[in-house]
Amino acid sequence: MTNSSKPHSALRPTLSIFDVVAITVSGISPASSLFVIAPFAIKQSGSGAFLAFVMAALLALMFAYCYAELGLAHKSAGGDYVYATRIFGGMIGFMTFVITLALLLFIPPVLATGAAVYLNAALSTNFDPQYVGLLIIVLAYLCGILNIKLNAFITGFCLFVELIAILVMSLLGFGNISQPVNILFEPQIFTNGVLHMAPWTLVIGSLGIALLSYNGYGTAVLLSEDMTCEGKKVHKAVLWSLLIVVILELLPLTALILGAPSLEVLIRSSDPIGYLFLSHGNELIKKIISAGIFLSVFNAIIALVILISRVIFSSGRDLLWPSRLNRLFTNIHPRFNSPWLATLFLALPSALLTFNSNLGELTSFSVLLIMLMYFIVSCCALMSRIVLKGHSHPYSMPFWPLPAIVAMLGSGFLIVDLIMATKTRDIVIIFSVLLVSCLYYMRYGRFILNFQANRKNHASM
Repeated sequence: MTNSSKPHSALRPTLSIFDVVAITVSGISPASSLFVIAPFAIKQSGSGAFLAFVMAALLALMFAYCYAELGLAHKSAGGDYVYATRIFGGMIGFMTFVITLALLLFIPPVLATGAAVYLNAALSTNFDPQYVGLLIIVLAYLCGILNIKLNAFITGFCLFVELIAILVMSLLGFGNISQPVNILFEPQIFTNGVLHMAPWTLVIGSLGIALLSYNGYGTAVLLSEDMTCEGKKVHKAVLWSLLIVVILELLPLTALILGAPSLEVLIRSSDPIGYLFLSHGNELIKKIISAGIFLSVFNAIIALVILISRVIFSSGRDLLWPSRLNRLFTNIHPRFNSPWLATLFLALPSALLTFNSNLGELTSFSVLLIMLMYFIVSCCALMSRIVLKGHSHPYSMPFWPLPAIVAMLGSGFLIVDLIMATKTRDIVIIFSVLLVSCLYYMRYGRFILNFQANRKNHASM
């Protein structure tokens, strides 16, 4: 790489740890996760949803330790696939990249289409979810090519509005406690017209749902090259992001369960959070909160687009594509200092997916892919110190290798559980995609021969 190309193929570090945490938490969107995902846990395990979210937080901490150690030891905008490549070799690394690419493609349109429900609730309208989703995707990708510091401000402001929505819900619940505290630790479920103790199998079965609601804290590692501290605090960004998200989701969930006038109605309701608002608030409050949730979803997609651009940029730098695409993906916009072509790469397919009538199935498909990613990352964290003995690991997770082992076993258990409940078609699709990625690597995997040299050249800039 010549000196003349450096200004056009390197990210400019402008983000503080606060900016990185703001973007990461915005991408997780605690409010929309709580409003969209938590009701499934309540329906499945009743008040046991509280314990499911607590256990999920502990398991998420194990994953966060893995991301924190790997993120600081292998600072890269590529994240997961870079770790897998360095530790397990090119084929596993490329398969990890393909899984990441699939997730980055599916999640934004799923969120965008779901946002229409809250827009219609806020405005008392009946807009078509697909066209609302399309508009959100277009606007989010346009925002994504802007300067990342400006986007950090935008996501920070939207996150503030999201916090207000969460605070209102928490105050409504804790200000009108109607249930005894012991139902949090003695979970109740409503079946066959009777309230009774929820079996632990149902509580554990909700663990995957709760874990999905926290998902995204590990994406802080993708912004390590954008940090002014040269990524030296990226591990703190991961751990702070998880802590904030757990608090912002667990607190209002507790308020929701304790503040429900009737636990039976809460569990049976298709909209348990709306039930709380109508019980202790009014229709105006519900509309205001719905507007806040819509904004939080839009904010989440902007943050996801930023993260998408970093992975695609890194893949071009690591020569995962034909030479012409590699040059395009590493091109930095002269005004916005963003990898704008890498940002726009998935814009069209994401927009087209908003017209898919089976986005619900794409959601369950994405959950399985997320668990696969967690399993790969936990394996990387377990083996990184062993395989790369001469490589520096500035941050060491406490009690290594215990967190990595727990993370690997936990994600492995959830993968098996999800596969048992997943349609055969989805499993065939995943294995087919992985098989195609293996064949592609075997045919065009020469890029890996240049991988380490390319990374060293980048590190010396």
